[in-house]
Amino acid sequence: MHILITGGHSGMGLELSKKNLQQGHKVGIIVRSAARKQEAAQLFSGENVPDIFIADLSKRDQIAAVAEEITKAWDKLDGLFNNAGVLLDQLYYSDYGNELQLEINAISPYLLTKALKPLMDKANAPFVVSTATSGLDKKKDVDIASFKKPKKFTKLLGSYIDSKLTLVLLMNYLSKQWKNIRIVNADPGAIKTKMTAGDGMPFWLKPIRNLLFKSPEHGAQNLYDAAFKRYFADSGIYVSSGKLRKIKVEIGEAEIDQLLS
Repeated sequence: MHILITGGHSGMGLELSKKNLQQGHKVGIIVRSAARKQEAAQLFSGENVPDIFIADLSKRDQIAAVAEEITKAWDKLDGLFNNAGVLLDQLYYSDYGNELQLEINAISPYLLTKALKPLMDKANAPFVVSTATSGLDKKKDVDIASFKKPKKFTKLLGSYIDSKLTLVLLMNYLSKQWKNIRIVNADPGAIKTKMTAGDGMPFWLKPIRNLLFKSPEHGAQNLYDAAFKRYFADSGIYVSSGKLRKIKVEIGEAEIDQLLS
């Protein structure tokens, strides 16, 4: 199978890349820069190494360009793992005027997935697995305007959660349009990564993180299972703690147009 993984060069994404390579899949990863590509190449050894593509996923023109490059390089795409993401310490904005976590964690994977659909259409039973987070089934409303420009920034439990909810809603929307592509949103669990050790984590959570969060390998296995376990065969679903959870809200074309404007 041909498998593409964003954020496939570090933490949980690196373990996911290694697992897919071990299973004999052709793997591609997307990294942000030429320097990152050089660093990533050193993480893999032997003959079974990934193709490495370059794109800053906060830039929409680079998303379009890397999708075109992958489409020219590969003859099909069996699986896409939208795994790249950020957890920020304060309010930043993208080039498009959106809160940056919303841009990178939700809008970027949506645009990349859409751009790669023609390549997935050439595969037999293609899938998209997007890395979500826990608790999204508890959310009861969506306010696109405040997601784009929050009045108050709260670490982790504010804009980050909103961005991940938006990701799931966008993927669920695509699942209703695309009947040939299975789309799964998977919570990998609380994982020890550079992201969860960074400044975007609330200080009170860091001791809990050090004691209770699990390894990147554990998170990668949960994402892998979301793609390949038969009991996750449905499309447009959200999996957390190994169970299917119902998302209570949805978005349509008007909200998507608002997001992209």
